[in-house]
Amino acid sequence: MTARPIGVEVACDGPTGGDDCPDSAAISARFTSRTTRQVRADGRQDGWTVRRAPGRLLDVCPRCSTNPARRR
Repeated sequence: MTARPIGVEVACDGPTGGDDCPDSAAISARFTSRTTRQVRADGRQDGWTVRRAPGRLLDVCPRCSTNPARRR
């Protein structure tokens, strides 16, 4: 039997990027999404934002990116 990766999951990095998402949100990947780039594109269609951080990206769900109380 051969195991093959079936895709990736991208989770919300939280309202400030330094804490966890209060809802433990993750992007719902489409069946055809196999790479992180494809999953992030799925998330942007659903209202997710991607911020650049030194050396990495921060993925933020719609609730964390639009609720000022959660951004601290």
